[in-house]
Amino acid sequence: MYFIKNKSIRGCSILIFSLIVSVFLFQSEDIQAQNADNFGFYGYLRSGFGVDGEGGPQDVFKAYNSEAKYRLGNEAEAYIETLFRYTIEDENKAKFETNLRLAFVTPTSKSNDFVTTTSVREAYVRANGLFKKNKNLAFWAGQRFYDRHDAHLIDFWYRDMSGFGGGVENVKLGKAAKLSFAFLGGSIDELSSNGNVQPENQFSFNKTTLDLSIYDIEIGFGSIGFTLDFSNFKGDSIVSENGNYSVESSNGFSIGVFHELPFTSGRNRINVFYGSGAAENYKATIQQPMGMSIEAVVPVSIESMSRFRALNDFQIDFNPKFSMMALVLYQKLDNGQDMNNELDWLSIGFRPSYHFGRYFSLVGDFGFDYTSQSGLEDGSLLKMTIAPQISPLNKILSRPAIRAYVTYAFWTDSYIGKIATYFFS
Repeated sequence: MYFIKNKSIRGCSILIFSLIVSVFLFQSEDIQAQNADNFGFYGYLRSGFGVDGEGGPQDVFKAYNSEAKYRLGNEAEAYIETLFRYTIEDENKAKFETNLRLAFVTPTSKSNDFVTTTSVREAYVRANGLFKKNKNLAFWAGQRFYDRHDAHLIDFWYRDMSGFGGGVENVKLGKAAKLSFAFLGGSIDELSSNGNVQPENQFSFNKTTLDLSIYDIEIGFGSIGFTLDFSNFKGDSIVSENGNYSVESSNGFSIGVFHELPFTSGRNRINVFYGSGAAENYKATIQQPMGMSIEAVVPVSIESMSRFRALNDFQIDFNPKFSMMALVLYQKLDNGQDMNNELDWLSIGFRPSYHFGRYFSLVGDFGFDYTSQSGLEDGSLLKMTIAPQISPLNKILSRPAIRAYVTYAFWTDSYIGKIATYFFS
């Protein structure tokens, strides 16, 4: 059901028969009995179908110039990951894993867009247990999900160093602290970190990155960790519908700080990040930043790009009746342009869940986003969802979950034509 009032546009969608399955394992006892080396099949999927109040296609409500959206009742695709793992473990407990992860994504609401995108998301080998004094020390090489951190509420992978490369992880530093080091070459994939198809006519390039992480440093109230990256990009060119252009070479560095405080039935995680040049985005690839206008033939410089971000991600199961997750995020981006280069993004949201019993619950999803770009109009979006749910446990992240959604969103006049553009163009 969509509401139009004067110049302001309001939107509402209803999503029915939605299914989410997270981190499950199929492992046949027959297969395991026949093959002592252990073959495993793991996976993740989300799928749902939505319509508006008049039967039209579902569209998503995502704030203009933001990098994520509040996801409950706001995902208009089926996304599937399948992970095949073959493990060899010898008499010394040394373990070698061969991993292959495939992904498939298909829009579920727009009748002209039923095109499935497939991807090889991981293909790598990892070995650990080679040293008796540190069984967790591991070596790896290939293409893999590497050092990914997700704010589940908005499905925002705020750090994602996934890609081709190799390295060593879980090197002991004292009693608890660990160190990981990797040489990364990026990865060109049609899918973004959260499994959506990359936007058309936006550049994405490989770069080389030296990545260092020190983590699990106990400080008395939780643990702290640090990331340090140096990235080099040699420049490249793009041939697009809007004309040809080049992206200039750049070096860059980034530093990040993590603090995690676990507590009974929950945890709080804080991340503060700053990056510049080729390392400004906390990822293993160069990607076109928000708010950038590109002109044909005019070279794009990324040397002066920079990004600051602070994020607090909280989740807890208070008691058998009530659970919640919450998020506060602020980001300031300089996209390197001569004009309109500074972008701010503020996001505040929470997802409460009331459990009627073990299997039945009512979930809410409430998110507010504000964005601005220097020299241009600012704006905000408020998105709200109510979802009755069936899941195995009365926990905030119990999976699999079957939900029915009702979603309502409204936004400022400055966002007209920039949100849910399939319907509100």
